[in-house]
Amino acid sequence: MPGFGRAAENSPMPAPFFERHPSLSALSHRDYRLLLAGSTLVSMVMPFQFLTQVFWVQGRYPGHAVFYTSLISAGRGLAMLTFALVGGAIADRVERRKVLLVTESASFATNAVVAALMITFPFGSATIVAVVCCTFLSAGVGSIDSPARSASIPAIVGMRDLTSGIALSSLASQLTLPLTLPWVGILNDAFDPGWVYGGSLVAWLGVIPLISMLRYRSVGGGRGSSMFANIVAGLGYARANAIIFGVLAVVVVVQLVGMPVATPLGPVFMIEVMDFSARQVGFMGMTWGLGAMSASLLFARLQGRVVRGLALCAVAMFFGITVLGFGYSRYIPLTAAFDFCMGFAFTGTNLVAGTLVQYTVADEMRGRVMGLFPFTLGSAYVFTAPIGLLGQRVGLAVLLPLLGWATLACCGAVIASRPPLLRARPVPPLAAGSRAAAASD
Repeated sequence: MPGFGRAAENSPMPAPFFERHPSLSALSHRDYRLLLAGSTLVSMVMPFQFLTQVFWVQGRYPGHAVFYTSLISAGRGLAMLTFALVGGAIADRVERRKVLLVTESASFATNAVVAALMITFPFGSATIVAVVCCTFLSAGVGSIDSPARSASIPAIVGMRDLTSGIALSSLASQLTLPLTLPWVGILNDAFDPGWVYGGSLVAWLGVIPLISMLRYRSVGGGRGSSMFANIVAGLGYARANAIIFGVLAVVVVVQLVGMPVATPLGPVFMIEVMDFSARQVGFMGMTWGLGAMSASLLFARLQGRVVRGLALCAVAMFFGITVLGFGYSRYIPLTAAFDFCMGFAFTGTNLVAGTLVQYTVADEMRGRVMGLFPFTLGSAYVFTAPIGLLGQRVGLAVLLPLLGWATLACCGAVIASRPPLLRARPVPPLAAGSRAAAASD
């Protein structure tokens, strides 16, 4: 299959340790360890920057905090909508390792500009426009990076260790949340948010050298036709596959609600409704991170036993319940418990969905299909702008429970309209045409 030409070079026979601990088997691959280390550093930076921008807006624009933080998220989402499908096509046309090196270098440059704008505030109250535009560019670079990174994992570890590779990648990113988020609050309490954002740039001093040391080779099946034709083929393939289409529909519902609640509305809700300080918001954010980490640990432990359509539907519905509880609670320990459960359910949904699709998709279509995940995430970020505007008008105390009810209703509608989704489970990889025919309605 395309993209696995050097799989044997990166797939040594498992040592006895990995035979006894199959959940860690992906670590037996050198390139996976390098990719995981780089991804972990990036995972530390992303929530750090998101929350720091919330504090920056709170300080600079206190009367418009809900709308402006939603506007930044919407700019990030618009970039994902603009570049994610193109990024998926690039991941199937160009050597994926080279894509990662270029995108991480560009990510450092764009985030440096964002930091400079936040520190210098060069345009006064209009600086928010420049920050939104530069955040758009930074997110666009990330949207090209994401499908190439996801499509690289099977090429490095092979299908045998794929579940381990996805679970460990998620676990590494979630382990950073409980450590990072409290420090975001502490640092933003002590220093100007612009300087805190600028300090996050040191992560790329590790990311870029790690990416440059990768040796694997992985290219999909997008060569030989135009970029537009690649994108159309990828969309048609995903639409024809009942499992992939159903999984993406569930992910869209959860992310449309999850992104606004996670950031920026959740932190603003804690500040405005529950009267939290920046330090308290950081520590409360740690409970989401602990929940997300717990989901990753459970997934790594159970491996393929949770990669099922039934598990995906159950955890998505559970997410709706946790949003309801978070929105209605005014008791801090109960809010923390629901925040933990939200992190668990949100991460669990994305983990099961991503792994199920990775096992289902043919490798020649892998980059384009995995590019649909940042595309749906972009839709969620864009949706934060009208949601934020609604929250500014009706109040977050009213809006958040409504989001919970909407999640339950929409997830129920997807499950009712896609019965094959409940029976979905990993199947052996097939050629693109054969798989689309086998899984179509």
